[in-house]
Amino acid sequence: MDHAEIEAIVEVHRKAFGETEGEETAQLAKNFLDHPDTISISVKGDGQVAGNVLFTPFVFEEHPDAICYLLAPCGVLPEFQGHGVGKELIETSIEHLKSIGADAVFVLGVPTLYLRYGFLPTDKQTPYPDLLTAPEAWMELALTAGKAKKLSGKTKAIPQFMRAHWWDTSGRG
Repeated sequence: MDHAEIEAIVEVHRKAFGETEGEETAQLAKNFLDHPDTISISVKGDGQVAGNVLFTPFVFEEHPDAICYLLAPCGVLPEFQGHGVGKELIETSIEHLKSIGADAVFVLGVPTLYLRYGFLPTDKQTPYPDLLTAPEAWMELALTAGKAKKLSGKTKAIPQFMRAHWWDTSGRG
């Protein structure tokens, strides 16, 4: 991925998340793009990156053979919101993850958004289970039949995502 594409992706997340969260989310996206195992999927519109979603490895310490990812962040430029870009991003990325043999995808997000793509609330632990005050926001999409049900125990994300505040749902609406 070249510098211009990275900057376009970072800008999508900056604008998509607005003034309050944009800068921090853009920096998180940039940090994730520096990780060699990050999967980045973009949708273009009018010749530019209109939306982007990132997937980073998510490890169950007792099940190191499981291939799981965290979905975050997922952003669409404001001028493309409401035009199917987010839907295309999620559907395309789910197909990609299935094609590479991923077992499950996890997201800490808005339940009403992700439920429509088959994500369901999960009892699997986040890296900071004590900070999950909105359990309905922690969701899972099983991609390999039966494999995700067996997952349990402590989890960890890539180092850039192991800061406690990313997992604290107490201040989110």
